[in-house]
Amino acid sequence: MATRNKLYLVSFIEGATVMVVELCAAKLLAPYFGTSVQVWAATIGVTMAGLAGGYFLGAKLVQRSNIEATLRLILVFVSMLIILYPMISFFVMEKLVYMSLFVGVLLSLLITLFPILVLLGITSPMIIGLLSNHNKSAGTIAGVVYGISTLGGILMTLLTGFYMIPYLGIRSTMLISGIVLLITSLVTLVGSTKSTSISLLALIVPLMLTFNFDKELNPYFKVLFESDGLLGNIKIIEHQSDGLGKSGLLGRGLIVNNTLQTFMDVKDPFHSSIWAWSNIIPSALSVYKSNTTKVLLCGLGGATIVKQLNLLGFKDYDIVELDSRIYSLARKYFDLGNSANVIIDDARHFIRKNNKKYDVILFDTFLSESAPEHLLTVESLRQVKEDLTDQGMLMTNFYGFTSGELGYAARSVIRTYIEAGFKTQVIATPGDENGRNILIVGSINDIDFSDVSYEETDGMHITDISGLLLDLKSLDLKHAEILRDNNPKLSKLYSNVSMMWKKGYNNYYTKNLYK
Repeated sequence: MATRNKLYLVSFIEGATVMVVELCAAKLLAPYFGTSVQVWAATIGVTMAGLAGGYFLGAKLVQRSNIEATLRLILVFVSMLIILYPMISFFVMEKLVYMSLFVGVLLSLLITLFPILVLLGITSPMIIGLLSNHNKSAGTIAGVVYGISTLGGILMTLLTGFYMIPYLGIRSTMLISGIVLLITSLVTLVGSTKSTSISLLALIVPLMLTFNFDKELNPYFKVLFESDGLLGNIKIIEHQSDGLGKSGLLGRGLIVNNTLQTFMDVKDPFHSSIWAWSNIIPSALSVYKSNTTKVLLCGLGGATIVKQLNLLGFKDYDIVELDSRIYSLARKYFDLGNSANVIIDDARHFIRKNNKKYDVILFDTFLSESAPEHLLTVESLRQVKEDLTDQGMLMTNFYGFTSGELGYAARSVIRTYIEAGFKTQVIATPGDENGRNILIVGSINDIDFSDVSYEETDGMHITDISGLLLDLKSLDLKHAEILRDNNPKLSKLYSNVSMMWKKGYNNYYTKNLYK
């Protein structure tokens, strides 16, 4: 029989593995269903359900004879499932991506994650049963086992989130986790030489499958870079611009969780964007005529707005970006240059500790299809107001829907602006609601958008955008919500809109990317 310390080691590794699998599962969902609070809620809920099921099943299995051999067999099997998880999840989510968010996420997790968590959940009751022979009370044993398991979970949550996924990727992280769990079970738990040999030989199959699991690309797309991190999957892809704006251009795209964030003309990288609507942002900023204008840009993306700031002649700007990978990629693939002052931080955290006054603060913070809801609460907007000069403005890039149920989220953001004390205007980029963006502008004093001047490298010149202003009296702001820190619900309010975007891009970058 395994010694007490060996069983404690198994408990520690099991707790660590639970957290690796949970974090990786959420990241594997991101390219298909996004990173909203609903996705995380479903992941946590299925994790807890799987562990609970495992605890109950383990309580039954512990009554059997030969507990240790049974536990060993379970851990060998679940190790192989973990190694194969990225491959299995790809095939499952490819089939379920076009379902509703609720159904698609839950079914994906129930098929891929739930069985693994049930098997891992079995571990603790069986270890407690084995340790009960060591002359300690059941209460003491249970407390120690669950405490050690939790310590393993804490350690691996930090290691996985901050180091393993960002630097190794999801597939390698799960591969390492599965191998460590397998080796631990084989070394610590009693088993015959024959069963050990069979287990090691069986390991060859999932290893061969996972190392040979390379999805064949559609030759229409050229993937220059791909990385998985705590904030999701990032790809740099070159392909023709057909269907995305100007046709017939070879473009380079920054794709986060299968949603296009930036698309740059490869032959003319300093032309800020192929999307005409994106030129409305610098046009609005051009009301500030001086090159001494101080700008804080929250959200770097593929450096489109940075190039626009340069075209405007602005020299004094700071950029806050949450994901360090985005900064590196913007320099390597999108001609950001080395002189930009980029701070890797959460935008709200930076604003809270910042002492500098800005003329312009711009929130261009879409992460895939999500806009960070903690930036758009009344408390956050009041903090932003303190960082603005007397002639300053806050501008937020947001979804284009303003009417009906789909526009409820935008109307709530607008009402929150007003509640925070801003003079509020809304600029709608050209196009229908489902194909446009809105720029929500909050200022200390009135701003006249009939006197703008922005010229692109292709000669396009914009001098007046006042005709794009929406009449706020026509919007039903009275029944919209004021967004607050203690009631973070913006992601829920725009979930239907974000899934419309997600489905559109999934058609383009998931369905068409691979053969």
